[in-house]
Amino acid sequence: MIDVQTTCGVRGKVPVALLARAARAALGRRRAAVSIAVIGDARMRRLNRDALGHDYSTDVLSFDHGDSPEGRQIELFLCLPFARRQARARGIPPDQELARYVVHGCLHCIGFDDRTHAGHAAMWARQEAVLRRLFGRAYRPA
Repeated sequence: MIDVQTTCGVRGKVPVALLARAARAALGRRRAAVSIAVIGDARMRRLNRDALGHDYSTDVLSFDHGDSPEGRQIELFLCLPFARRQARARGIPPDQELARYVVHGCLHCIGFDDRTHAGHAAMWARQEAVLRRLFGRAYRPA
């Protein structure tokens, strides 16, 4: 079972049910508790600086807090303004871009690593396959 909790710290419509489905699709049959926080640029920049030493806003930050009786403990932070900008640049719906961030973050937490060319290719292929299944005919590649 995958338990997903979503909070929103910015103004705007957030597709809560879609984000939960994206987490479940990415994690498959694993047991997990996933916390998703949708935040703005300023908070994302602070988190990125504090966690990784990068002084800029980014799309998604994922934290794997290990296993507990409920399963893997995953914390995701999604930047809504970043998603809107990327969606506009890619010509895709913002909801699809947010779902991509959830899938991407979850994949990181289950062992995917995109720091090498081969790792990036494998992770991107898996991510996009999950999104194709999730969106069906409505899927638009980035």
